Amino acid sequence: MTLAAAAAAAASSEQQVVPASPGPAPAQSSLPTNTTEWPNAAPLNGEKLIFSISCGNSHLHWATHYGDAEDYNPQIFWRTPHLKKEDMESEDLLAVLSRNLPDDPHDHIFGKAENATAADAQALSKLRAAPLISVYVVSTNQSQEALLAAIWKTVPSRFFVMRGDDFFKKEEGRYDTMGTDRLATLTGAVHLHGHPALVFDGGTATTYSATDGNGKILGGGIGPGLQSKFRSLTKDTDALPEITTDQVIARVNEAQEKGKPLPTFARNTQEAMMADAFQEFALKGRNVIGHWLEKAHEKSASTDTMKVNTDRHVICTGGDSDILMQLLQPHYGGVIEHMESSGAKSKNGALAQRYKVEMSKHLIHYGIACVLATQVSLRNRKDAFRKNPHQEHVGKRVAKHFEVEADDGDNIFRGDVVKVIETDKEDEFRIQYDDGDSEDITIGELYDLFKMFAVHGEKKSKKAATGKGKSTSQKKKGATQKEKKKEKPISQAATQKEKATSQTAASDKENTKEVKSSPEKKAVDIPSFPIKSAKNKASRVPSDAKKPAAKKSKTVNDVVALVKSSDPRSFVRKRIGKDFDGDPFFGTIMEYDDTENPPLWHVEYDDGDEEDYSKKDLIKALKYYGIEGKNDDNKS
Repeated sequence: MTLAAAAAAAASSEQQVVPASPGPAPAQSSLPTNTTEWPNAAPLNGEKLIFSISCGNSHLHWATHYGDAEDYNPQIFWRTPHLKKEDMESEDLLAVLSRNLPDDPHDHIFGKAENATAADAQALSKLRAAPLISVYVVSTNQSQEALLAAIWKTVPSRFFVMRGDDFFKKEEGRYDTMGTDRLATLTGAVHLHGHPALVFDGGTATTYSATDGNGKILGGGIGPGLQSKFRSLTKDTDALPEITTDQVIARVNEAQEKGKPLPTFARNTQEAMMADAFQEFALKGRNVIGHWLEKAHEKSASTDTMKVNTDRHVICTGGDSDILMQLLQPHYGGVIEHMESSGAKSKNGALAQRYKVEMSKHLIHYGIACVLATQVSLRNRKDAFRKNPHQEHVGKRVAKHFEVEADDGDNIFRGDVVKVIETDKEDEFRIQYDDGDSEDITIGELYDLFKMFAVHGEKKSKKAATGKGKSTSQKKKGATQKEKKKEKPISQAATQKEKATSQTAASDKENTKEVKSSPEKKAVDIPSFPIKSAKNKASRVPSDAKKPAAKKSKTVNDVVALVKSSDPRSFVRKRIGKDFDGDPFFGTIMEYDDTENPPLWHVEYDDGDEEDYSKKDLIKALKYYGIEGKNDDNKS
């Protein structure tokens, strides 16, 4: 794709916003601006259209998202200038929101009336299954956040500013100063292609960010964007001319369409400035990709991740993404001169490509979609988890990450659920950590601790629980400070981990007004921890030579009779086993879901994989465990 074609495709995907006539002063929404606190910030049940906004350094980038039926994938994209404080002081705030919306999103909020009014927005909200509109913002610009919050308060809405922790946790390599926008684009890349991921973001600054094969952030780099380079040269020197974005695009198009790449030894000042900037990125980009291929793929790439970037997709996003993408192509996309190199060559004379470069200008919005789908799935899992008998959780192992300096370098602390504490509101659980500390947590927090233990398990090398431990200030108050509690009986339970299905996201269809994601619905890519897809598991058919020996018919009949005659929920917390390529894998049945037809048992394997079992699958797994269960290291 030439730069001209790429630019045309991008332009066609972003709508022109037609101003709407202002209405009377609107009634303000009673909901305040919030940062995301899950699960309350997750989309509401029944929401059909959700908004996301990315506050860039020069523009606002908007998108609408489908609801749960389409995994919250982006639908329509558009771009507007930054909001101006002076405009908002002189203009009706509802009118400001109205004129920043294209037709379809506008009609969703205000209806098809000629003038947008607060009364229309209120009346239409009462007809929707979810009256409030959810708005999610990724931004490093606090002034724009405040202005956006002000205009969205004029209609029934919920307004959330997303945080870095929504996309990657600290234990996944996020550092405190890493921008939320970079984390969102990285999550979008994982959503589309899986780990390892590499993203180049070209805007006011040009950044690159990467993950390894285990889903951990490797890090990245930050430098001036193309226009920032040109502006600084013009500003800091007397003789160098100004180079506009249109001039850059025109010269790149000429290079590609007429076969006149920018020469290394340019003969005019403008071309000399462009040639240097383009060469710098082209060579730096290849160096970054080379290190990523070595560090993320050859050394740590894992087939245990839910989705693996086996084709080594590298994604370019941001305002200059079309140019960056061309510079990373064979022969630098024809933009600058290249020299033939020795070595393995493809048919077109370029060095054989070890990676694939693509452009996705709206990557942030795919990252937001990934988080929304993940959080809704997690909320549903937690709701189901709450219905399980609470006393069954007692006696089971948990794990939690604390921001402390541990002696052994492991900030994951393990412990046991020692009692259930009854309160006037919701039961809580006493956790006794191995280092002697304790805390009381909610049922939702317990779910997260079970999930973390399922991922990390016990310490690889056990050490005495001495040393620094966790700071008491990080713990909640003990049971003596809680109100109206009493202990419940102790029983058994199992580790808990959220159910996640593999996500096959669509390519960024930037040549069409509506951008729908692909193929498989209800598929969610969760960046929190690596998982193999159940589909991949099912495809591992063991050879006849490696099949486990059949059990005696009496045992088989007993298992079949047990499954058919028992309460389906009675198998929750049971251990099971399954053969993959001749190797036994063990896991725990975490929940029974009778909302599906047929009903399913959700299984989480000890290595972090997950799978749903039918009744037939359950019988096979129980029978297999009866044979191989003696080799289960985590047997209760």
